[in-house]
Amino acid sequence: MNLIILAAGTGQRLFPLTKDTPKSLINLGDGTTLLARQINNAVQSDRINRIYIITGYKSHKIEEHIVQYQSRIPIEILFNPYYDISNNLFSLWCAYHIMEQDDFIISNGDNIYKSHVYPKITDIKKDTIQLTVDRKDHYDHDDMKVTLDNGRVTRVSKEILSDSAHAESVGLVLIQGEKNRKLIRNKILSMVKHKENMQKFWLEIFNELIFDHINIDVCEIGENDWGEIDYHPDIRQIQQEISKNLF
Repeated sequence: MNLIILAAGTGQRLFPLTKDTPKSLINLGDGTTLLARQINNAVQSDRINRIYIITGYKSHKIEEHIVQYQSRIPIEILFNPYYDISNNLFSLWCAYHIMEQDDFIISNGDNIYKSHVYPKITDIKKDTIQLTVDRKDHYDHDDMKVTLDNGRVTRVSKEILSDSAHAESVGLVLIQGEKNRKLIRNKILSMVKHKENMQKFWLEIFNELIFDHINIDVCEIGENDWGEIDYHPDIRQIQQEISKNLF
């Protein structure tokens, strides 16, 4: 199984920390980075055979960073030349050619997970398109919210009203089975042909699939099993949790 990490963005909301550093390489206070932790979790899970990292902003920094891990697991950089004028749907498009042969996981590059998350989301014995979610008491406007019906996703969007949300998308998806790999690949190729999709989040793929009557399953993890860094307070919170060995 492959792991595709989306790490092309400029991280403008974290300036000046990201002025010379990609968001995925921000120091988490213990000398590690988001990217290093995702790579280490992939190796320790014993489920991932190869990692593809989609880069853009300051790609050379990530290329230099991963050299130390390439003796542990094969890692390949895929560069998104449109990173500064597009959203991450186009980053995922850069990986469409590797989606045919092997099952894969897609992860946002600004996420951090506890070590059991990769094994948990892959502990399934059927072909699936599976969205990882958590549940909270309250959902913020910026959360990628999810609505569900009988355990299946009916919509995933930041535009879902907080009171209507049933869960939050973690930004972590499992694609398993030849038919599902082909569905995802073809949907990406179809969507990037339309200029209006240039600013779409990659999770919009699943709304398109739902419209086509394709089932999207869910795997639920705990609210404290993961974190993401979008704003400066997120960094401080993650650093505090790491100092308490929560990650």
